[in-house]
Amino acid sequence: MSAATPITWTAHTADELHALSRHCGDAKQASRARALAMIMEGASRTEAARAQGMELQILRDWVLRYNTEGFDGLADLPRGGSEGRLTDAQIAEIGAWIEAGPELERDGVTRWRVQDIVRKIEEAFGVIHPESGARMMLRRAGFRFVSGRPVHPKADAERQRSFVAEFEAQLTSALSSEALAGPMEIWFQDEARIGQKGMTTRVWANGKQRPRIVRDHRYIAAMISKGWSCEITKQRPRIVRDHRYGYVYLFGATCAERGVGIAHVADRANTASMNEHLAAIGAAVAPGAHGVIVLDGAGWHRSGDLLVPPNLTLVHLPPYSPELNPMEQIILFLKSNRFANRVFKDVSALRDACWTGWQWLTDQPDVITNTTRRSWAVAPSC
Repeated sequence: MSAATPITWTAHTADELHALSRHCGDAKQASRARALAMIMEGASRTEAARAQGMELQILRDWVLRYNTEGFDGLADLPRGGSEGRLTDAQIAEIGAWIEAGPELERDGVTRWRVQDIVRKIEEAFGVIHPESGARMMLRRAGFRFVSGRPVHPKADAERQRSFVAEFEAQLTSALSSEALAGPMEIWFQDEARIGQKGMTTRVWANGKQRPRIVRDHRYIAAMISKGWSCEITKQRPRIVRDHRYGYVYLFGATCAERGVGIAHVADRANTASMNEHLAAIGAAVAPGAHGVIVLDGAGWHRSGDLLVPPNLTLVHLPPYSPELNPMEQIILFLKSNRFANRVFKDVSALRDACWTGWQWLTDQPDVITNTTRRSWAVAPSC
């Protein structure tokens, strides 16, 4: 049996290879680097190959590449292939179509599907492009088929940009010199109605139970004309959904820097409930610090009877700007993971679910920090 090929590239230690594998952004390259690091730490070639899910001969090939080219040699080489049907300029123009969106009168649809883009490519460039290839081309260009976020027709994009750009300046003008001199915390606040009617979400289901999906409508028509039965709809899992209308309001606020959150559950969204919530937030702010609460312009957020603790300052978002409030994402996260696909016995059960759901959230400070941190929401003293 021939001796194993030694690792002769000495520019990196095993620890350095592990560090490079964590930050390279290429999963395959990282896996190969970890295999080599294991060998350098004393593991056998068989153990390293098995741990990284590769054959022993494949590992030997990567050792050879590493010996010649170092860490960069562990990345896949660019693949060859036939020249694409479209030029770079044409792909850029297709990207401009997608960014601009279709027009119903001109394009016949209100959203782009792959088949619509293929049709438009043929009309504009005289190139017949298969749908599978067009889909891959779009993904390589950075496009994904995603759901859009609703925008209110009265939303002012320029005002939103100004709010973000001038956030620190707003705090400087709104806060006292004493508040600016000490530590400061940025909190985001929002509330949501949690009801018995609830919501359903996407769930994993057994794909083997689904019938075969026939997408060729000409084939379907032929089957129907011959009297054959044909089921063309996917089976979806059945989820019980309540139709009663009991509800409570969940008031929530989070501080990204500390990874903490404060909640209040109320029967109504009004000034009295908001006062209780603000008192709880004020008590949760770190001793000696001043809390800035960023929130929308709901009536109970601007009421003349609002009792704002002395260690808090309210900063209101521009009208119709929910996308600037990360608490919207926190509420959706809770609804999807704690309140959806459930039936609640009564309003008392709803209230208990809100408290246990919020506790579940606050037990995950990293989720709060990663979801609610915004680069523009910085205190002037920072």
